[in-house]
Amino acid sequence: MPTTCVFQLDRLNPVYNSGEYISGRILLRTDKVKRVNAVYVTLEGEAKVQWSMSGKSETSNYSGHQQYLHTRTNVFDNSLFRAGVHVYVLTLRIPPDCPSSCKGPYGYIAYNISLTIDKPWGFDEIFRKPIMVVQTLDLNYNSEFALPVKDENIKYLCHWPCVSGPISSSLALPASGFTPLQEVPFTVEIDNQSPHYDIIALEVSIKQHFVFLSRKPVKRNFYTKTLCKEIITDRTLRLSKRMYESSICVPMDTPRSTLNPNYIVFLHYTLQVKLKTGYFHYDTDLSVPIVVGTTPLQHLHAMACTRQPARRTPTPERQRLIERVQPRPATVEEETPQEAAAEEIHQTLEDDEPPSYDSCLPPSFSFATLAGSQQTLESQPRIHLPKFPGFSTLLGTAPAHDLVLEDSGLDMHHYRSYGSLDTDHTGRSLDTFGSLCGPLSEQCEIEQQEREQQLNATAEHQF
Repeated sequence: MPTTCVFQLDRLNPVYNSGEYISGRILLRTDKVKRVNAVYVTLEGEAKVQWSMSGKSETSNYSGHQQYLHTRTNVFDNSLFRAGVHVYVLTLRIPPDCPSSCKGPYGYIAYNISLTIDKPWGFDEIFRKPIMVVQTLDLNYNSEFALPVKDENIKYLCHWPCVSGPISSSLALPASGFTPLQEVPFTVEIDNQSPHYDIIALEVSIKQHFVFLSRKPVKRNFYTKTLCKEIITDRTLRLSKRMYESSICVPMDTPRSTLNPNYIVFLHYTLQVKLKTGYFHYDTDLSVPIVVGTTPLQHLHAMACTRQPARRTPTPERQRLIERVQPRPATVEEETPQEAAAEEIHQTLEDDEPPSYDSCLPPSFSFATLAGSQQTLESQPRIHLPKFPGFSTLLGTAPAHDLVLEDSGLDMHHYRSYGSLDTDHTGRSLDTFGSLCGPLSEQCEIEQQEREQQLNATAEHQF
């Protein structure tokens, strides 16, 4: 039977705020005596970036590494490691300045708890438990997050001598700091003085921007992802003015913004509004920066949502694709001739819509200045990302020392040290064997026997 290790933490979802304590226990089971140098528990947090770009004659490799947290505590320091069930009760602290866990196509920030059996020969046995860290960011401590932000733009369609009147637009937010599951209210004002073209729609989205910094050699890489998007189909007619007031919700599992520019994985967000003019004209972009924190602003606290909003269907093409994939009901009601005629007219109007030319737009300046094309960049193998635990619930702020573990004869203590394990009066860790933790060992033995009986019964049934 191979060596097994089970991490039992104080939370079902291993999501912790920076500055909190991680409490729990580690169950290590060995079937034979091992000769080891030491057995130790580590809490690590690091950031890594890596990508490759191909040029005409050579391929350039870029990489970087940054360590945020590394604590090691020896739990066994003798040479002979006895067989049986070993229990280690742990209390580890996450420093308050650790950045939030996140991952992108060219890098990540990850944290994990690991137990290592250091062997004098061969490979070490390492067992890891990934955790998610959320950096605490109270938006009320910085007055800049409560100030309104605004972006303005003036655009002329066509060129001389067919130049049209200006299209003036502005995007305004009452503040720049928001939290997940909070509505972001925005106001868009449009003054369309063009005598020939209408603003057919507005596209509102929250963009997530990654900045990856390589140290060998020094270079930056960028990646942008759309977190959520809405389409406002109300038109702004030519030679008219209009004001749009609406809001968009920040997704629940959004990582917090990075405020330290020295990190090699930098994360920030923007609220972007596109004015759709159609035909062969470029869309007008309005963009303002927003900061995602953990504690909302006091005057915007009433706008926080209590549930994750349903996914919207922004375009008719997406709606038709979803309807095509969804299973049809068992019984189909007969349509009346009036409904059939209305549906036929609606389908005809949709088919007569002009095609979208968004895919024909030229690349941006930052994209075009990269050494090599995007196809060459994506063809290279990307960095191997570790496993990230997902979470779909709001973070709790219960203290770690209030935890009570079932079937445990060991007391949990709240330590104020940087990283610690419960130890006895001799200073050695509580390396509990079957003799020191009889009920736990018997329970594990019973569970193991039940698993073996089930496997034997399954094998006999197959033969």
